[in-house]
Amino acid sequence: MMITGEAAGVRFVAVPPPAAGGRRLVVVWHLVGEPGTPEAMAEALPLAGVDAWRVYAALPAWGEGPDGLVDGYAPMVESAVAAMPELVEKARAQLGCDDGPVDLVGGSAGGHVSLLTAARGVVAVRRVAVVNPAVTARAVVEASIEIGALDSYTWTDASHAAAEPLDVLARAAELDVPLLVVRGEREYPAFRPVQAALCAAVPGSRLVEVPGLAHMLVPQPDAPDVVGRVDAEVEAWLA
Repeated sequence: MMITGEAAGVRFVAVPPPAAGGRRLVVVWHLVGEPGTPEAMAEALPLAGVDAWRVYAALPAWGEGPDGLVDGYAPMVESAVAAMPELVEKARAQLGCDDGPVDLVGGSAGGHVSLLTAARGVVAVRRVAVVNPAVTARAVVEASIEIGALDSYTWTDASHAAAEPLDVLARAAELDVPLLVVRGEREYPAFRPVQAALCAAVPGSRLVEVPGLAHMLVPQPDAPDVVGRVDAEVEAWLA
């Protein structure tokens, strides 16, 4: 059973806990790529063993404009982070969740949202689990060039100003919650150093490398069970 809702312009689907009475809240953000919707993320990471409501939230729309970072990526991430208090409040009221700290899960850009939410203290957070997360805007730009999504990128005063607040690595000291980073063996090269540096900077964090996993959270021809491995790692972290 899925329950639908909306808060602060963010659409979400919610899945009830496996056992009656579970009132914890887990907020999950999908990727820009695959899985790229709340429903697809719920299918990929059902987290069925976590005794909590799982709320799968839709990333805001990518903004229009000539600069993919200034007009697109940064506003999308910032809008999602800004929506978190109302999203959590609405989920608690609609689903009957308790008012304790929430767990945050996200992949890629959704991981960026989760990390920034926790680092900025936007809502009270119990634990964070991110899969192939974006950690800095600069790494996002570099990865976009690596995969051919951008031919090149010229940094300007505006893009530096948009990137600075998105630098989770610079705020690592403020990320004082248990952190799990699940990283694919085939993750974007531009993402790998900042993910490792983040884990090194956050005491008690855990970095798990999943063989066969690329950046997107989808099965691979030579690793058909790779998404299930990710689900199991995140589920165990949130138990």
